[in-house]
Amino acid sequence: MAKITRTFCFCIPVRAGVVFLGILGLIGGAGVAAVGIINLKRADGSKTAAIIQIIIYLLLSILSIFGLIGAISRRLGFIRSYFSMLVGHLIFSMATGIFAIHRNFKDAPKYISDCASGSEDPDVLKTCNDGAALVKGVMIGVFIFAWLLEMWACVIVLKYNRQLAEEEALKSVVKDTESW
Repeated sequence: MAKITRTFCFCIPVRAGVVFLGILGLIGGAGVAAVGIINLKRADGSKTAAIIQIIIYLLLSILSIFGLIGAISRRLGFIRSYFSMLVGHLIFSMATGIFAIHRNFKDAPKYISDCASGSEDPDVLKTCNDGAALVKGVMIGVFIFAWLLEMWACVIVLKYNRQLAEEEALKSVVKDTESW
């Protein structure tokens, strides 16, 4: 049987990429969820957004198990399920991330007033405004980076899905070795 090997980044096999993504999603999703749970008691106005993000990253760690098992065992069904769940997770993650960003912008005046704690000193107000702006920028940057990374993961998993499907199709091809 002829092996088909697709790559990403010009030389890395997609199977290795899916294994790596499975491990990264498992560890990263669980880690982000754990940090979110620890910071949950500090979240005031955005508790709902924080809880939703915790659930999203827990789901990412759980669905990464499908990708890991599928890549290690070369099972097309697991990889197809992983791809479908990854695309669904990306869409849901984008929706809840946009909600979290919206909540951050909406709650910013409260954070600034808490930071200033009644002070009318222009330096304190500037520092609080700059801090809120920095948090907004970092939050948007992190979400965009995570979404781009997950989109790239979807492409890698789709390539591996196609590779496995082609290998399965080649298994069923019967070669006629006798000629007249």
